[in-house]
Amino acid sequence: MASADPIQLFVLQEFRLRAADPDGVVARIVAARSSGREPAVPLLTSIGDRRDVATIRALHAGEPAEPDAAQRAALDPLVSSWASPKHYAARISERSQSSPSHFRLAVTESGINVEDEAFAVSGPGPTADGPTSTPVGLVWIGAPVGTYAGLLVLVGSYDDPDGARQADGWPLPLSRELGVRIYESAKG
Repeated sequence: MASADPIQLFVLQEFRLRAADPDGVVARIVAARSSGREPAVPLLTSIGDRRDVATIRALHAGEPAEPDAAQRAALDPLVSSWASPKHYAARISERSQSSPSHFRLAVTESGINVEDEAFAVSGPGPTADGPTSTPVGLVWIGAPVGTYAGLLVLVGSYDDPDGARQADGWPLPLSRELGVRIYESAKG
């Protein structure tokens, strides 16, 4: 959905919990303290270690990029370490009218983001009309501010009616070896 006031910046906050969040306390704090014009993205949990989690916010012009002090204070007793927030310039920020039910985030500091006409998309890509396609409700892609290396990709999709979720083609088992951190929203 295009906007006259597009998203300009994504702010990623990664942190490590003292213990995994199976009862959803951390997820509820993140959801309750969400602010901003864009709909909140729920707490994202690493597929590799359930204690590694992340939040992501999309900001429009004029919205503050600083962390929410009240949210951080509420989370502090549950967090063993905080990474510095990372800022990503929005390259793609599209969403549907209805909110996705599941989110998956991939983050890497590798790869070079140089615009080159040789790599420009010249036409529409392949379509996925088959039974394995998953409707997508949100796509955010960001390039890190201040460096040419790295990428952030957030995809929001809709769960199957029976609640079954598949890997959707993401290289989940190889993510650590590829230098990609993959997070997803809680099942439920």
